[in-house]
Amino acid sequence: MVLTFSFTLRKMSTLSELFGFILLVVVTLTGLAGNGFIGIVNFIDWFRSRKLSPADMILNGLSLFRFAFLAVVIQIAILILFFKDTFQNRDLSTVYNASWFFVNTAGLWFAAWLSVLYCVKIANFSHPLFLQMKRRFPGLVPWLLLGTVAIMGSRLLSECKTIEPLLSNNTDSGMKTSDFCKYSIFLYVAPDFFPFVIFFSSSILLLTSLWRHKNLLRNTARDVSTEVHLNAIKALASFCILYGSNFFVGILEAVLAWMDTVDLWVKIFFYNLIAACSSGHAIILIFMNPKQKKESVRILHQLKSCMKTPS
Repeated sequence: MVLTFSFTLRKMSTLSELFGFILLVVVTLTGLAGNGFIGIVNFIDWFRSRKLSPADMILNGLSLFRFAFLAVVIQIAILILFFKDTFQNRDLSTVYNASWFFVNTAGLWFAAWLSVLYCVKIANFSHPLFLQMKRRFPGLVPWLLLGTVAIMGSRLLSECKTIEPLLSNNTDSGMKTSDFCKYSIFLYVAPDFFPFVIFFSSSILLLTSLWRHKNLLRNTARDVSTEVHLNAIKALASFCILYGSNFFVGILEAVLAWMDTVDLWVKIFFYNLIAACSSGHAIILIFMNPKQKKESVRILHQLKSCMKTPS
């Protein structure tokens, strides 16, 4: 009876893993398509005008890192599900774990800079420091992005040097899980905490400004301007939920791994949540950005026309 119960639990666990993997494939493909769409639209626009606004610079970098991150997530999921022994190889584990930390943290930083840019462009405050940022920040965007990539690149090299000894404490086919997971928690909390604070600080300022302006318009008739502000507030609130979920789920996954309580299906579940945050952010960006929304609507109309055309 005990053997039957154990076999039933294992079968249920296997079904959960496969269902989670199928869902992860769908979520990841959605995110890859969304981020790829943002990059392609901005590239076509740059090719036509030979100009790139600060917002488009950040969006290009953000979509690139989110695309790479989702590709890393689905590859890790495939390895831990179907090629577990291969993934336990020291060199392969070093490459994938360092890549995860690099593209994820870089994506968080780019999202934080995008939030700051929207804040200084849209929010309306009379403080001298804010007015100075409003004038100077757009011009600083290229240097901030280059600096972010440079710092993340140097961090990647240091991570590889630090992770490799942790992975080599045992044989080449295994790793010392406790030491590695303790270091993973530090990697998640320390570098990701700063863009987390920047993102939410600028988002709260922007939400405060939008809400105050919406209340000023409440005395007048409900016009298009009020609808625009309400939609912006909803989109920004969604950004905050997705960004915060991505940050805390990553920390929770690392903590549970350190406690050695993470089953394979739980890992796949966390991967789904993290991938959903990146994919959802891309979809919201497409429908929030006028240029992206216009192109997406045009493509949808073309697809509908093609489907209605008789063969």
